[in-house]
Amino acid sequence: MWGMTFDLKPASDSPLPDLVELMNRGFEGYLVPIQFDLSQFHAMLRKDGVDLVSSRVLLAEGQPCGIALIARRGWVSRLAAMGIAKESRGRGAGSWFMERLIHEARARGDREMTLEVIERNEPAVSLYRRFGFRSVRRLIGLIRRDARESAGDDLQEIDLREMGRMIAQHGLLDLPWQLSGETIALMNPPARAYKRGPAYAVISDPAAERVVVWSLLVEPQARGNGLGTEMLRNVIANHAGKTWRVPAIMPEEFEGSFERAGFAREDLSQWQMRLVLERGADGSSTAH
Repeated sequence: MWGMTFDLKPASDSPLPDLVELMNRGFEGYLVPIQFDLSQFHAMLRKDGVDLVSSRVLLAEGQPCGIALIARRGWVSRLAAMGIAKESRGRGAGSWFMERLIHEARARGDREMTLEVIERNEPAVSLYRRFGFRSVRRLIGLIRRDARESAGDDLQEIDLREMGRMIAQHGLLDLPWQLSGETIALMNPPARAYKRGPAYAVISDPAAERVVVWSLLVEPQARGNGLGTEMLRNVIANHAGKTWRVPAIMPEEFEGSFERAGFAREDLSQWQMRLVLERGADGSSTAH
């Protein structure tokens, strides 16, 4: 027995400010500081495709104590966030919650479920692996401070929707959800997408002091010639003096292009994880 009585309700039944408060309670004392306001929460819901009808609030003894945000696209769902309030941790809430979320994904007909988890968050990694999630790759973060380059070539700005199409056509098929073509296509200015020959990049607001590199892409026939690194240097040259960051959702195999452009790897890393859901011959669902 779990020692507590748990239940679920759709997140869509709760006002958004209540969900924000529950998110912040759920990530209190987390390995990295996470604190949402209502505006940030709205932005995440829109950009990441979070479905509040499929997302769940966890109840312990009838009181809200946790939240799981479920993003959906086609036959794939992503556990965009799962947090449990401190008073309910260590009492079976995480296992109970995860089991129900997977059951509901199967019932929806999803074929796979994905998530990202901080690598050193060993209890969470262990929980997900116990339920059948397998690591796809390590995701890393990088940074370059007060970056300056000699005058760069002119860059052609392109529509973020066009950038999304290019990523869908030429990017990795299993990119992390936040870097996929579908996600990038939902970005809006002041984010920017640039093209230089067969190389492309997406950045956050270049007027800010800290700029995020969201995407770096080189068309397949032009790879292996250092064009990704050149693209980064040209973007930096056109927006000199900034601190440039790559969040810890960048596939580790892309590290070389950033290192050659002067970026240093940060300590935080994550696992990109995937659970394949299948139906047996009798119609029952299985996972591996």
